[in-house]
Amino acid sequence: MNRPTVLRAPRVARLLRALGLCALLCALPITALSQPPLSPSQAAFLKAENKRIEDYFVSRVANIVQVSPERVRQAMPDERRITVTVSRLMAVLERDLGQGLSDAQRAAIMAADDERRQALARVREGASRR
Repeated sequence: MNRPTVLRAPRVARLLRALGLCALLCALPITALSQPPLSPSQAAFLKAENKRIEDYFVSRVANIVQVSPERVRQAMPDERRITVTVSRLMAVLERDLGQGLSDAQRAAIMAADDERRQALARVREGASRR
């Protein structure tokens, strides 16, 4: 007599759940070891450096576009919510100014953003070694 195939489905489901749990438990230590938690002094350093880098970026963009730094800050989207900050920033500045940015201005803003991203990455890496 053949066993019904219905009985195999729960076994497969249990096996898949067990494999998934095993994969999760194996990956957890790797991610936990890759970035140790920052000490309070390291976190303070990271926060201060992030602010310094962002302030410098804002002043550069303000000089490029010839507007006040406050206007650039208002135009900047929240970094955590939008992945392409510079594109959104340029669009808002163009809308606020009532005219498009020149190609030279766009290139200068993109270069400033690349430098900002690289500096932020270096600071994040260096904060844990501090």
